[in-house]
Amino acid sequence: MRAAIDFQKQIAYHRRCLALLPPPFTGNDLNRMTLGFFLVNSLDILDQLSMTNPELHEDWIEWIYKCQVPSGGFRGSTASKTAGGSIYDTAHLPATYFALALLLILGDDLKRIGREAILRSLKRSQNEDGSFSPVLLGGEKYGEVDVRHVYAASAIRYILSPIKPEEDINVSAAISYIESCKVWPLRLTC
Repeated sequence: MRAAIDFQKQIAYHRRCLALLPPPFTGNDLNRMTLGFFLVNSLDILDQLSMTNPELHEDWIEWIYKCQVPSGGFRGSTASKTAGGSIYDTAHLPATYFALALLLILGDDLKRIGREAILRSLKRSQNEDGSFSPVLLGGEKYGEVDVRHVYAASAIRYILSPIKPEEDINVSAAISYIESCKVWPLRLTC
Protein backbone atom coordinates (compact mmCIF):
# COMPACT_ATOMS: atom_id res chain seq x y z
CA MET A 1 0.00 0.00 0.00
CA ARG A 2 1.33 3.43 -0.91
CA ALA A 3 1.56 6.19 1.64
CA ALA A 4 -0.23 9.38 0.70
CA ILE A 5 1.89 12.46 0.10
CA ASP A 6 1.41 15.13 2.73
CA PHE A 7 1.36 18.16 0.44
CA GLN A 8 1.35 20.66 3.30
CA LYS A 9 4.57 19.17 4.68
CA GLN A 10 6.12 19.24 1.21
CA ILE A 11 5.16 22.88 0.76
CA ALA A 12 6.49 23.84 4.21
CA TYR A 13 9.76 22.00 3.53
CA HIS A 14 10.31 23.68 0.16
CA ARG A 15 9.59 27.11 1.60
CA ARG A 16 11.95 26.50 4.51
CA CYS A 17 14.74 25.34 2.19
CA LEU A 18 14.35 28.48 0.07
CA ALA A 19 14.91 30.57 3.20
CA LEU A 20 17.63 28.47 4.84
CA LEU A 21 19.19 25.20 3.71
CA PRO A 22 19.12 22.39 6.27
CA PRO A 23 22.60 21.35 7.57
CA PRO A 24 22.92 18.27 5.31
CA PHE A 25 22.65 20.54 2.24
CA THR A 26 24.85 23.48 3.25
CA GLY A 27 27.83 21.85 1.54
CA ASN A 28 25.94 22.33 -1.72
CA ASP A 29 25.97 26.11 -1.52
CA LEU A 30 27.78 26.37 -4.86
CA ASN A 31 24.79 24.58 -6.38
CA ARG A 32 22.24 26.93 -4.83
CA MET A 33 20.87 27.92 -8.27
CA THR A 34 20.12 24.26 -9.00
CA LEU A 35 18.51 23.71 -5.60
CA GLY A 36 16.52 26.93 -6.01
CA PHE A 37 15.25 25.80 -9.40
CA PHE A 38 13.91 22.53 -8.02
CA LEU A 39 12.42 24.18 -4.92
CA VAL A 40 10.68 27.05 -6.76
CA ASN A 41 9.57 24.71 -9.55
CA SER A 42 8.12 22.31 -6.96
CA LEU A 43 6.12 25.11 -5.38
CA ASP A 44 4.90 26.10 -8.83
CA ILE A 45 3.88 22.51 -9.65
CA LEU A 46 2.03 22.31 -6.32
CA ASP A 47 0.27 25.59 -7.28
CA GLN A 48 1.76 27.33 -4.25
CA LEU A 49 4.15 29.79 -5.87
CA SER A 50 1.40 32.38 -6.25
CA MET A 51 0.75 32.03 -2.52
CA THR A 52 4.22 33.30 -1.63
CA ASN A 53 4.88 36.96 -0.99
CA PRO A 54 5.50 38.95 -4.23
CA GLU A 55 8.33 40.80 -2.43
CA LEU A 56 9.98 37.43 -1.87
CA HIS A 57 9.77 36.78 -5.63
CA GLU A 58 11.57 40.07 -6.23
CA ASP A 59 14.25 39.10 -3.70
CA TRP A 60 14.76 35.79 -5.50
CA ILE A 61 14.95 37.56 -8.87
CA GLU A 62 17.53 40.03 -7.54
CA TRP A 63 19.62 37.19 -6.12
CA ILE A 64 19.55 35.39 -9.47
CA TYR A 65 20.77 38.53 -11.25
CA LYS A 66 23.62 38.81 -8.71
CA CYS A 67 24.77 35.43 -10.06
CA GLN A 68 25.04 36.76 -13.61
CA VAL A 69 28.60 36.77 -14.97
CA PRO A 70 29.56 39.65 -17.32
CA SER A 71 31.34 37.26 -19.69
CA GLY A 72 28.05 35.44 -20.31
CA GLY A 73 25.87 33.21 -18.20
CA PHE A 74 25.22 32.59 -14.52
CA ARG A 75 27.26 31.09 -11.70
CA GLY A 76 25.69 28.54 -9.37
CA SER A 77 25.78 30.83 -6.34
CA THR A 78 26.94 34.21 -5.16
CA ALA A 79 29.38 32.30 -2.93
CA SER A 80 31.76 31.85 -5.88
CA LYS A 81 31.71 35.54 -6.88
CA THR A 82 35.13 37.20 -6.71
CA ALA A 83 35.88 40.91 -6.37
CA GLY A 84 38.56 41.28 -9.02
CA GLY A 85 37.13 39.41 -11.97
CA SER A 86 39.04 36.14 -11.57
CA ILE A 87 38.91 33.54 -14.35
CA TYR A 88 37.56 31.21 -11.66
CA ASP A 89 34.47 33.40 -11.27
CA THR A 90 32.81 31.89 -14.29
CA ALA A 91 29.43 30.85 -15.55
CA HIS A 92 28.27 27.26 -15.45
CA LEU A 93 26.09 25.89 -18.26
CA PRO A 94 23.45 24.13 -16.12
CA ALA A 95 23.35 27.09 -13.68
CA THR A 96 22.67 29.38 -16.65
CA TYR A 97 19.76 27.20 -17.75
CA PHE A 98 18.38 27.01 -14.19
CA ALA A 99 18.73 30.81 -13.75
CA LEU A 100 16.88 31.58 -16.98
CA ALA A 101 14.15 29.04 -16.18
CA LEU A 102 13.79 30.43 -12.64
CA LEU A 103 13.49 33.97 -13.93
CA LEU A 104 10.71 32.87 -16.29
CA ILE A 105 8.91 30.90 -13.56
CA LEU A 106 9.07 33.99 -11.32
CA GLY A 107 7.63 36.18 -14.08
CA ASP A 108 10.74 38.19 -14.97
CA ASP A 109 10.90 39.79 -18.43
CA LEU A 110 14.58 38.83 -18.95
CA LYS A 111 15.42 42.40 -20.01
CA ARG A 112 18.45 42.49 -17.69
CA ILE A 113 20.15 39.35 -18.95
CA GLY A 114 23.30 39.61 -21.05
CA ARG A 115 21.72 37.81 -24.00
CA GLU A 116 24.54 38.33 -26.52
CA ALA A 117 27.22 37.40 -23.95
CA ILE A 118 25.34 34.22 -23.03
CA LEU A 119 24.99 33.22 -26.69
CA ARG A 120 28.72 33.87 -27.31
CA SER A 121 29.64 31.80 -24.26
CA LEU A 122 27.26 29.04 -25.34
CA LYS A 123 28.84 28.91 -28.79
CA ARG A 124 32.38 28.84 -27.30
CA SER A 125 31.46 26.00 -24.93
CA GLN A 126 30.44 23.67 -27.77
CA ASN A 127 32.98 20.99 -28.64
CA GLU A 128 33.75 19.82 -32.18
CA ASP A 129 31.73 16.63 -31.70
CA GLY A 130 28.63 18.72 -30.85
CA SER A 131 28.78 18.18 -27.09
CA PHE A 132 29.14 21.02 -24.58
CA SER A 133 31.60 21.64 -21.77
CA PRO A 134 29.87 23.12 -18.72
CA VAL A 135 32.60 25.61 -17.77
CA LEU A 136 34.93 28.00 -19.61
CA LEU A 137 38.01 29.10 -17.64
CA GLY A 138 40.05 31.69 -19.46
CA GLY A 139 38.65 30.47 -22.76
CA GLU A 140 39.50 26.81 -22.03
CA LYS A 141 36.72 24.22 -21.75
CA TYR A 142 36.43 22.23 -18.52
CA GLY A 143 34.13 19.75 -16.86
CA GLU A 144 32.39 16.53 -17.65
CA VAL A 145 30.86 16.21 -21.10
CA ASP A 146 27.57 14.41 -21.54
CA VAL A 147 24.14 14.77 -23.04
CA ARG A 148 22.76 16.72 -20.03
CA HIS A 149 24.77 19.71 -21.15
CA VAL A 150 23.37 19.47 -24.68
CA TYR A 151 19.92 19.65 -23.09
CA ALA A 152 20.90 22.73 -21.04
CA ALA A 153 22.43 24.40 -24.11
CA SER A 154 19.36 23.63 -26.21
CA ALA A 155 17.04 25.01 -23.54
CA ILE A 156 19.12 28.20 -23.22
CA ARG A 157 19.09 28.56 -27.01
CA TYR A 158 15.30 28.16 -27.04
CA ILE A 159 14.74 30.65 -24.20
CA LEU A 160 16.95 33.26 -25.91
CA SER A 161 15.35 32.84 -29.36
CA PRO A 162 15.29 34.27 -31.96
CA ILE A 163 18.98 33.81 -32.68
CA LYS A 164 20.94 35.24 -35.59
CA PRO A 165 22.88 32.60 -37.59
CA GLU A 166 26.25 34.04 -36.49
CA GLU A 167 25.19 33.74 -32.81
CA ASP A 168 23.98 30.16 -33.10
CA ILE A 169 25.57 26.92 -32.00
CA ASN A 170 26.29 24.11 -34.46
CA VAL A 171 22.87 22.45 -34.26
CA SER A 172 23.65 19.59 -36.65
CA ALA A 173 26.75 18.67 -34.60
CA ALA A 174 24.65 18.71 -31.41
CA ILE A 175 22.12 16.37 -33.03
CA SER A 176 24.91 14.06 -34.18
CA TYR A 177 26.32 13.99 -30.65
CA ILE A 178 22.91 13.07 -29.21
CA GLU A 179 22.56 10.29 -31.78
CA SER A 180 26.02 8.98 -30.86
CA CYS A 181 24.86 8.63 -27.24
CA LYS A 182 22.15 6.11 -28.08
CA VAL A 183 22.50 2.87 -26.21
CA TRP A 184 20.82 -0.05 -27.84
CA PRO A 185 19.04 -2.53 -25.57
CA LEU A 186 21.03 -5.56 -24.62
CA ARG A 187 19.26 -8.76 -25.53
CA LEU A 188 19.91 -11.70 -23.29
CA THR A 189 19.31 -15.20 -24.48
CA CYS A 190 18.90 -18.15 -22.20
